[in-house]
Amino acid sequence: MSSAAWAAHRNRVEAMAAALAGSDGPVRLRKSTSNLFRPREEARRTEIDVASLNHVIEIDAEACIAEVEGMTTYADLVDATLPYGLAPAIVPELKSITVGGATTGIGIESGAFRYGLVHDMVDELDVMVADGRVLTCSREQRPELFYGFPNSYGSLGYATRVRLRLIPVQPYVRLEHTRFRDPEELFAAIDEECAHPTCAFLDGVYFAPGDYVLTRAHCVESLPAGTEASDYTWMRQYWESLRERREDYLSIHDYLWRWDTDWFWCSRNVGAHLKPVRLLLGRKRLSSVTYQKIMRASRRWPLSLLHAVRPRSESVIQDVDIPIASAAAFLADFEAEIGIRPVWICPFVVPEAGFSLFQLRTDTAYINFGFWDMVRSSEPDGYYNARVEALVAKHGGKKSLYSRSTYDEATFWQNYDRPAYEALKRECDPEGRFPGLYEKAVQRG
Repeated sequence: MSSAAWAAHRNRVEAMAAALAGSDGPVRLRKSTSNLFRPREEARRTEIDVASLNHVIEIDAEACIAEVEGMTTYADLVDATLPYGLAPAIVPELKSITVGGATTGIGIESGAFRYGLVHDMVDELDVMVADGRVLTCSREQRPELFYGFPNSYGSLGYATRVRLRLIPVQPYVRLEHTRFRDPEELFAAIDEECAHPTCAFLDGVYFAPGDYVLTRAHCVESLPAGTEASDYTWMRQYWESLRERREDYLSIHDYLWRWDTDWFWCSRNVGAHLKPVRLLLGRKRLSSVTYQKIMRASRRWPLSLLHAVRPRSESVIQDVDIPIASAAAFLADFEAEIGIRPVWICPFVVPEAGFSLFQLRTDTAYINFGFWDMVRSSEPDGYYNARVEALVAKHGGKKSLYSRSTYDEATFWQNYDRPAYEALKRECDPEGRFPGLYEKAVQRG
């Protein structure tokens, strides 16, 4: 990229900094997209528009580095890197997720069993704090902010620039789907892959007791003679293929976005799994962005099928991280107490300690369990989300904060290092202009 791209980036950042410094009182960033799924009460806050900070600044193909602005979506970043035969090491599963969002939140995907989470592959950040200053941080420069930024969810500042590592990829991916009946055998196979990888990407799905699929994905230069890459971007659903095929091929682009067309399997919640609906929507509207819009509207009006057929239900949309030795026991407890199916299984390693607001062990692989559905309930609202939190604690895990949390304040800060957070809050936002982490994650700030 040219120096003009960097100059344009600086101009956009300076305009945002001026708007922030020229305002007073509580502030919130105005964004066109969000992948948060927790209730939020509207408070009177000055809104700072960050939508223009959505550019890929530079791709250094030789160094395998991307320099991007915080609101850059992974869809745009992937489009910029694939022509070089490169991709981000971790590409979160939904196209609308932004690089800044996945860094200040917790981003994961099927490369995580090799590389860790999104923030593990970030080398440097520019963070705009509450008074308009832009603080550059890395493992060597302002390390407290660098290691404290993941899981802070915009409560300390906003990432205006992210430098992240890329990996080489091939044009196609060969998928091997292996069925398991015994969860202990499944997690043993995953543990072995984490310790001694034989594939490029690894994830799985729990469909029901005794019904698990593990997918190993291998990058390949070309397709075998007479073979065509599968297409799951319109009338066919990727997740259904996992139990139908032992081997499959996708383009690398379609592999990276294999879950987006149907928002994993959640398209069924708005009827988009039905062929007439898919035909009517067309290929372009079959995406997580469309379903998010429908589901957010359904909070105001009963539009979704879920509201029609399950009027007394609780939304349980969570990702939790469990040490692999406890994964089978957690899943058994989850089945008995919550019962949502399917469940995404995404293993990951922790290559580096020290991320203060999301501390994990480095001596074990973890399993990220993702489950996103409604539970029929006659219990008080929040009961099942609280049960998930109890199961995570029982099995020594950690819960992501992008969705609903029910923790009391003392329990919350036992999990997310209050002293480290408060020290950073005093440095970055001493007047409390941004909502605090507990306020945002639990109190609907």
